[in-house]
Amino acid sequence: MKLPTFLAVMALLAIRCIAQEPDAVLPLWPGTPPGETRARGAEHKVEGRPRPFYQLTDITTPSLVVFHAPAAIRNGTGILICPGGGMQRLAYEHEGLEVARWLNSIGITAAVLKYRVPSPSVTAAMDAQRALGLMRSHAAEWHLDSIGSVGFSAGGELGLWLVTHADQRLYPSVDAADQLSARPDFAGLIYSGGLLQRDGSVREPFASRLKPGLPPLFLAHASDDTSQESLALALALKRAGITTEVHIYREGGHGFGARATGIPTSGWKARFTDWLGSLGQLDAPAIRDHARRTATALTAGQAPPRFSESLPTASLADAYAAQRRLVRNLAVNDPIAGFKGAGASAAAQKSLGIDGPLASAIFRSGRLDGRSPQSVPLRPGQPVVVETEIGYITSVDLSYEILTDEQARGAVESVLPLIELPRSFPNGGAPNARDMLASNIGSDRYIVGPSVKAEQFNPDAVAITLRRGGQVLHETTGANAAGGQWHNLRLVLNSLTRAGYTIPAGSLILGGALGRIHPGEPGRYQATFEGLGTLEFEITPSP
Repeated sequence: MKLPTFLAVMALLAIRCIAQEPDAVLPLWPGTPPGETRARGAEHKVEGRPRPFYQLTDITTPSLVVFHAPAAIRNGTGILICPGGGMQRLAYEHEGLEVARWLNSIGITAAVLKYRVPSPSVTAAMDAQRALGLMRSHAAEWHLDSIGSVGFSAGGELGLWLVTHADQRLYPSVDAADQLSARPDFAGLIYSGGLLQRDGSVREPFASRLKPGLPPLFLAHASDDTSQESLALALALKRAGITTEVHIYREGGHGFGARATGIPTSGWKARFTDWLGSLGQLDAPAIRDHARRTATALTAGQAPPRFSESLPTASLADAYAAQRRLVRNLAVNDPIAGFKGAGASAAAQKSLGIDGPLASAIFRSGRLDGRSPQSVPLRPGQPVVVETEIGYITSVDLSYEILTDEQARGAVESVLPLIELPRSFPNGGAPNARDMLASNIGSDRYIVGPSVKAEQFNPDAVAITLRRGGQVLHETTGANAAGGQWHNLRLVLNSLTRAGYTIPAGSLILGGALGRIHPGEPGRYQATFEGLGTLEFEITPSP
């Protein structure tokens, strides 16, 4: 294809993309909108201000312009797009329509906010809150289970209004949509403006509201932009203890939007996509549904649905995605205390058809102190199994691959004896690796003994004996783990980081079952770990 012809075709495709009709246009307000407007006439395109895109002004009737992603790739996430324009104009084309088309291409339903301009920012923020509530009121119809926002320039200021004022409606309630949350589940603030005071500090009404608990934030900016708002905001968020993803590019100026460029600036879209994926916002609807049903079942003490039946062609990676959603759901009310491995022995790995241990999270509520004999009552309809394991306390934050077994040893502060009592739902069918992963491997209760320093300690040499009522159930050693304990630990840690978990220093890591796995029958148990101590506990019948 000759170059002029190629460019002509690309230009035509771009025009068609930009001009595509929306799926819905919703007026924001049923009557006269609240707040102040400074419009002086009818809505129109800005004249006499040359730009490679058009802008609108004198908008007095704000609306929500909705573009659904193609059904085949729609993933259940919606994003409210807030274009910029300094609260005087609206960069509706390149920071609105073009962004919507890109978000649609990655499966996201996009709604462009056509807010009132010229106006004070608080008036535009009213429009943004109203728009988010309206999106939630249509969530079932539009197949959305999470809604975030992305704002550009002055639209980034609106994003900060949304995340810092989720507990305060800026206007009197109008209808049922205003009873729904206006808190975005996440927010992207791209080359934001309007955030700072003259001295460079974050202005009110934002500064006093930068506290832990805000939704996840993503910031992107070019270093050669005359505005430095994102840098100041990032530092303020850091000081407030709010973790934020920040990308500052060497060049790119202001207003680059979602358009392609030969410099790294346009890479913000890929980084934003990666970030959304890490939050689970790109998970397929079937994975979201399975995780939701699993959480409901586990909370009710019922057998979880089998992942292998819900998604018969899904992979282990898909099962880990379901697990991460489940863990995020459960961690809202029960903090993560650490992580566990499953399938430590060669025999277990062979039976599951895997070449290394599986991994999942454990929660604070399940921890039992092993310093004195524990009474562990069975719960009605929730049988357990008994496993002897070696546990580890990590010494550093881990979010990366560990390359050698010796490095795994260096990541451990101390070693401890451990009994795990995972759920064992009846009639659950044969063990399946994907089912185990998607249900978080049945983590429930675990008994933790006193720790010893890991220096010059050989966990492979630990002899372990489990007795019930004085009768030996099994005898084994730490070396029962495939490849040895440090090798097994390395694989567990790598499974976790590859699955998208960050392992904080001080986390408890359960290494996986050693020896046989026994049904949790009522009785007195004694587990002896040579060099680590003895754990005694009693399993009592369910009431």
